[in-house]
Amino acid sequence: MSTSLVAHLSRSGDVHIVDSDAIPHTDDLHPIMGIAVAVMNAGYTGLAIDELKLSNGRIAHALDVNLATPEGRLLQELSHQVISGKEVPNIRTVLAGLQRAYKASGNSGSAA
Repeated sequence: MSTSLVAHLSRSGDVHIVDSDAIPHTDDLHPIMGIAVAVMNAGYTGLAIDELKLSNGRIAHALDVNLATPEGRLLQELSHQVISGKEVPNIRTVLAGLQRAYKASGNSGSAA
């Protein structure tokens, strides 16, 4: 039984309640988070990362995606790939794919 619960209000207004013991703890950055950071650093605005400090002193990262954007849909798809044991593409491939998706739609998608 957990000693604490984490309540997180996402940017879309959804409340997520998670048993803090159920959150995987690692000192390595999850590959999806690395891709999300690179996508955000490239100026795409359909993703957000919040850091939540847990009562045990660890930090949990909450990734919020806007599924109305190509980057949001892509990160959701990549998350499913990781869950099913598949490898994710490298960051350059992801960014090139996003650029093509936005170019095809006639929108830059980037804040930069």
